[in-house]
Amino acid sequence: MVAVQDFRPGRSRHFKSALTFGSSFNRSALNSQRLGVFLSREMKAERVVVRDEFPLFDWLRFALASAVALTHEGVIPWDTAANLAVQIFFALSGWLIGGILLRTDVQHLPRFYFNRATRIWIPYLFAVAALYLLAALREPVTASTFRYLAYDLTFTHNWFVTAALMPSMPLQGTGAHFWSIAVEEQFYLAAPLLILLTPFGRSVLAWAAIAAFVALAHSWFGSISFGVLAAVARRRFGDWQQTRAGAIIVAAGTAATAATVLALPSYYNLLCPLLAISVVLLTSWPGKRSEIGSFLGGVSYPLYLWHWTGAFVIHALRIPSPWIAYLFAVAVGIAAYMLVDRNIMRLRGKLYRPAAGKALMIAAYGLLAAGVAFGLAQ
Repeated sequence: MVAVQDFRPGRSRHFKSALTFGSSFNRSALNSQRLGVFLSREMKAERVVVRDEFPLFDWLRFALASAVALTHEGVIPWDTAANLAVQIFFALSGWLIGGILLRTDVQHLPRFYFNRATRIWIPYLFAVAALYLLAALREPVTASTFRYLAYDLTFTHNWFVTAALMPSMPLQGTGAHFWSIAVEEQFYLAAPLLILLTPFGRSVLAWAAIAAFVALAHSWFGSISFGVLAAVARRRFGDWQQTRAGAIIVAAGTAATAATVLALPSYYNLLCPLLAISVVLLTSWPGKRSEIGSFLGGVSYPLYLWHWTGAFVIHALRIPSPWIAYLFAVAVGIAAYMLVDRNIMRLRGKLYRPAAGKALMIAAYGLLAAGVAFGLAQ
């Protein structure tokens, strides 16, 4: 949907319905007045047409989920590829969710929380349940098992589970990637407060400062913050990256940042948020989403959730092919999408009630607070 009218020369039809009565003097004066209005519009800075659908995002999401799975299987030899894919996911989430919040009023926040909870929680809880049930069938259930489950259920995995603990996690760390779901959930809880309830929530300068600060601090929220910054800038300036100059700047910036990261790996943590948002901007071209692209984009989330569990099953069957493990993970992701995700999206609008949205909003903050309290007590 076009959100901004185009006032380029030759496109306006405002003169077509000129008045046909009155003296020639009045007609001339009226035309002069309209001409002045037209010229004043033309003197304003060009406003870029903003559209809602970005078909390349579907393909990007599936490619990113596949990159994570293939890196974990050793097919992609660059270990950092999985983290970079997650960072691009974060930047894309910041762009999309930030854009949604910029169009949301405070009174509609229950609907926002309801949509996020149903879209993220339900598929995630299925994946968590399957992982821990499979682990219970294969290895002893200990106090550590329940501790990790508590972190996963309260979206605090990233704060209290480190890489050094992976060997003690269920199925030898098969759910280690759940840290990123925790980061996403924390973003969903913080972003509405910042964007809707603070005086600087829609400020480009404020989000530039936030993004720079969290990136320099090597925070989990660097790429997401750059995504929100891009969304705020889009609201202020339009889709500048779709102009010829903007496209050249984004393409050159992406290439330069990628080359620097590859040549100087020690700068990865500093530059990956810039590289992540550059990739998002590079693929943010409007158009009509295809059925195949929409399907693969939908599969990307369950593929990400289930890829390690699916690969674990293949390895447990002593099938030594990483590609078979990946294809099986894709099949599991497709099945999860067909059975869970797609039905959630189909029924979500019918099931929504403001009271349910408010209850889920309270539950989200309560779960996070309980997880933090539990982690600090350990």
